[in-house]
Order: sequence, then C-alpha cells, then structure tokens
Amino acid sequence: MLRSLTAAAGVVTVALLVLALTVDPVRKGGVLSHLGRRDSALAARAAGAWTVLAGLQAMWVFADVLAMPLPDAWAPQMVAAFWWDVPQIRSLLLMALLTAVAAAIASVSTRVVGVGAALVLSGAAIAVPTISGHASATTAHALLLASSTVHALAASIWIAIVAALCLGATRGEPQLAPVVSRLARVAVVAALLLALSGIGNAAAQLNTWSELVSTTYGRIVLLKAAALAGAALAGYLAQRGLLRGKPPPGSLRRRYAIVAGVEALALTIAFGAGSALATSAPPRTPVDLPTLAETLAGFAFPPPPTFVNVVLTIRLDPIFLLAGLTAGTLYLVGVARLRRRGDAWPWGRTISWLLGIGSFLWATNAGIAAYANIAAGLHMGQHMALTMLIPILLVMGAPATLALRALRPRSGVGWGPREWLVYVLHCPVAVVLTNPLVVMVLYFAGLYGLYLSGLFGTLMGSHVGHVAMQTHFVLSGYLFYWILIGIDPRPRLLPYWQRFMLLVISSALHGFFAVIIMMSEVPVAAEWFSAVQPPWVTDLLQDTVLGGQAAWAIGEFPLLIVAIALAVQWGRSDERDARRMDRQADRDGGQELASYNAYLAQLHERDIRPAPPSDPEVRR
Repeated sequence: MLRSLTAAAGVVTVALLVLALTVDPVRKGGVLSHLGRRDSALAARAAGAWTVLAGLQAMWVFADVLAMPLPDAWAPQMVAAFWWDVPQIRSLLLMALLTAVAAAIASVSTRVVGVGAALVLSGAAIAVPTISGHASATTAHALLLASSTVHALAASIWIAIVAALCLGATRGEPQLAPVVSRLARVAVVAALLLALSGIGNAAAQLNTWSELVSTTYGRIVLLKAAALAGAALAGYLAQRGLLRGKPPPGSLRRRYAIVAGVEALALTIAFGAGSALATSAPPRTPVDLPTLAETLAGFAFPPPPTFVNVVLTIRLDPIFLLAGLTAGTLYLVGVARLRRRGDAWPWGRTISWLLGIGSFLWATNAGIAAYANIAAGLHMGQHMALTMLIPILLVMGAPATLALRALRPRSGVGWGPREWLVYVLHCPVAVVLTNPLVVMVLYFAGLYGLYLSGLFGTLMGSHVGHVAMQTHFVLSGYLFYWILIGIDPRPRLLPYWQRFMLLVISSALHGFFAVIIMMSEVPVAAEWFSAVQPPWVTDLLQDTVLGGQAAWAIGEFPLLIVAIALAVQWGRSDERDARRMDRQADRDGGQELASYNAYLAQLHERDIRPAPPSDPEVRR
C-alpha cells in the first residue's frame, strides 16, 4: 500500500509540473502565469506528501528486511547498526531527499526554470529505487538496471502526461489541441520505451516464455501488458477525437476528458500491477558463477585477451547502447531536417559525430568492456578512449549548434526544446562548469582522485557505480575539449593563448600521472583488481605498468590532435579578424588606423619635448 501511494504521489507531482510547463500559459521571459504558479504550488504539496510516504515506506521496508516489529526495528541501536547496509533504505531516503528539494523549489518558483528543475529532480527520484530492486541481485544486472530505470521513467511520464491533459481538458484550457499534439509525440515515445523495457524485464526475470501463463509472476506481467495496450488504444482515440473531431469545443473537451480518463484508469491498473511485480519473487532460477572473483565481477571471466576477443567480440551494455543509438539518431534527424529545408551542414562535423558515437559504442559494448573490469592495463586503455579520443570527436560534431539550427522557436505558450537548450548553454551552472579551474578539477579527478584512492574499488563494486564512473569519463572529457576546441556556443570564450596554456598544463599533468602509475611499487586499485584477478593475469604489478604505458602512449595522440586543431582555429580566427578590419577600413576610410597613428604621433611628441629645468628658481 505504501509503495502504491508513494508511486501515486510521484505521478501527481510530475503531472502538475508538466501541466505548469506545457499547458498553463507562460509570460514573456519564462515567467509563470497565475495558473502556472498555482499548479506549481500544488506540485510542491504533492512532492511533500511524496517525501513523507517515501520515509514511511523506508520504515516499513527496514522492519520487513530485519523481520522485526516496527518499534523494535527502529530502535536507535538497530538503526545505527544496520540502516546503511540495506540498499532499499538508502534509495528510499535518497528519494525523500530529492523530493523534499523538489517541493522546496516548486513552492517558490515563479519561472519555468524552477519548475523544470523540480521536474528533473522528480524524475531522478522515480529512477532511484530501481537500482535496489530485483535488478541488483542477478547476473543480468546490466539489462535489468537499464530496463527497470527506463520502465519506471517511461511509465511515470506517460501517466503524468495523461493526467495533465485530463486536468487541462476539465478546466477548459483554450489551447489544449496544440498541446495535445506536442505531448502525444512524447507519450508515444514513452509508450514504446515502456514496451521495450517491459520485454527486457520479462526476458531477464523468466526462465522460459511459458512461465507467462504458468506462474503468478507471469500472469501479472500479462495483466500489465493488457492494461498498457488498452491505455495506448484509449490515448490514440482521445487524440484523434480532439484533433479531428467536429463537435463544439466544449463537447470536444468533455469527450476527450472521458476517453483520456479511461486511458488513465488503464494506466493505473498497469501501475498497480507493476507495484505487485516489484514486491513479487521472479521465477528466474539464479545462476551461480563458479568462483568468488567472477561473482564479484558479475560475469564469467572471458578467455585470455587476443585481438579478436578484445576488439571484435560483442558484449552489450543496454544503458550505453541505448544512449549511443539515441544520440546518433537524433543527430541524423537534425541533419536531415536541415537538408530538407535547403540548409547546408558540413559533412566533416557529421562524420566526426558518427565516429565519436561509433567509438563510444565500441568502448562500452565490445570485448574491451569486459576485460577493462578485471585487468588494469586494458581498463586504462578504455579510460583513455572514453575521456580523450571520443570526446574530441563528439565536440567537433557541434551537436548544440545543429540543434539550435534544426529546432524551431516555440510560437505558442511555454518553452520548447530550443528555448531550453539556449537557457542551458548560458545558465549560471554552465558559467561555473566552463570555468577553466572547475574544468581541470573535474577532468583530472577521474585520474588522480580515482586511481590513487580507494574510490575506484567502491565504484566498481556495483554496476551503478561502474556506469557512473564511465559517464564521468565521457562528460568531463567533453567539457574539457569543449572549452578548448568546441564549436558550440558557450558562456565564455577563452582567448587562444589561455587555451594553449590549459593544453600544456593538462599534457604535463597527464604525463605525470602516467609516470606515477608506471613507477608504482604496488598495483593500482589493488583492492579491486586483486579480488577479481582472472587466471591469465599472473602479475598485478606488471599489469599496472602496462596500464601506465597505455595512459602515456594513448594519451599523447589525442593531445596532438587538439594542438593541431587549436592552431588551425587560431589562424582562422586571425584571418577573420583581419578581413573584418579591412571591411571596416573600407567603410570609414581607415579611421581606426588614422586614430592609432595620431596616438603614436602624440607619444612621439611627448618623448622629444624638452624636459623642464631642474632648478627650482628657474622653474619659478
């Protein structure tokens, strides 16, 4: 009951925030209207209830895990001894923290930016519990974590959109039809992601597809699938009736509210079935790995590394596979939109982006992804690719510039994707993140802070930590090369001499790190690599030395590419400045040069003017 109520509070919160962002009118400058502020305040109350329910759920889950009555479980000595050791408790308390912050932001927001921030925090709160459910306890954890997270977010987005549009229809919003047209596309994407992630969840939790009928878990899956299919059909009928119908507007809105209400009911049934699945034991028989080291790693050890095993073997990671394919598809869609409009887009940028996406997919879904988890030498090679080579290719693809040209400004109420992108590129957070000092700290924290401390072993101990670490590699690298050679707009353009100084400093710090690893007398991250040591790694210290050599050799090549690109950009910038000055001289007859020559003449006259007498009597 608490789980269902917590989920319902989350959906209501997201629905009200979506209503304030998309349906309610927005004034110039992104200022919320009266309706928007009211819905934002209601969302803050719903988020407050969400916080309380998440806390209560944490109390009951803790007592259930300890198999003790509630008062005994939450005695101070029991809490102090065990509460941090229960992953479900940590996720629920983190959910409560995120929702409390979202409630505070939504309660004081007067602009769409605050509502958007509350919506992002609410989405994060929805995704948090998925990392501590069935997915964390199986060898299929990579598939289950990806599918569970996508499933929870897609379901919440779909239900929230339906609820927001139902509220808008019952209140008689004047511009409901265009809002439905926009949000329907989002709902369709959410429905497709929900279906795909549901199939992935079922495949990972069932031994055979016949268990869909023969087990209680499978029958609940079928009930949820049927409810989602009915919701999709009702949503299609609701949209078609609103956009293509001919009755009077009031009757049209009432009809839409009724059909959308049926969709919301079907989604509620599906949501309840999902809550039942989350608390039911799946029928899949767990597969025990042969050794403790393989159990810690989460997969059976691959054979000794060869070119074929490392480079050509496929080992899919659903999270990074989905992220890479989505980024590549959206980029190609933007290029196609520009081409249809008759606008040009450099082929070099497209090739650079696709090469970056392809390299990213290889580094995270090829054989090297498995070897990098258990061998320091190959891990360092993957790290250098993720943090240096791949970000350079992605930055040269200029995705933000492409999006700004491909997206159309929003003509109606609210902000569209283009308005949000413009804000993100120039917001205060972007100003801080593009500060050279902050960029250097973030970039080299992935080297010195990770491998020269115990943080690496902590992150590698869970798939979530592993994903977070690799995500940091790519994003910190992208941020670093964005301020050096990026084409996309950013809050502050550094002078080229400062960029070259940053490149020189980074090259020195990178080389120093490689020397530290190569000269180390103890294996790097020994707490992890010694625990998951495969049979073909006979000497951990020698493997560490190989990792340092890889960092030295692979790291120098991308820095050379950046230096060449930076020199070319600097030269082209000087040429543009010279052409601009020539055009200005043609327009005003060389006024700037004449003024500068006059200034030099004044300095010359001052230098040759006789000095005043030094005798005070003569001066008097």
